[in-house]
Amino acid sequence: MNKQILVVSVLQIFADLLRSNQYLLILAGFLSSLIFVFALVISGVLCKSMGWKVNWFFIIFCFIVGNTIAITIDGIAMTTCTLFSFVELFLLYNLSKKVY
Repeated sequence: MNKQILVVSVLQIFADLLRSNQYLLILAGFLSSLIFVFALVISGVLCKSMGWKVNWFFIIFCFIVGNTIAITIDGIAMTTCTLFSFVELFLLYNLSKKVY
């Protein structure tokens, strides 16, 4: 939870700086996609401790959270957050297939 708060704080504090350059907008999208991953891992741990499985509802909710934070920076940040989130979701899926 602390990592999410730290990433959101950095994004909001440096929002004007992140909007100043295209490469920094891509960085903002990547950082927002990390929020998606952190939220997904947290919800996965909570679901597993309660005996549930992580279904599409949790994935979509975490995706919306990450993109909502990205859209506060810029639309390009949201687009790159979406792309990075799909890649990270694919990597998490393959990792979970190997572990479990």
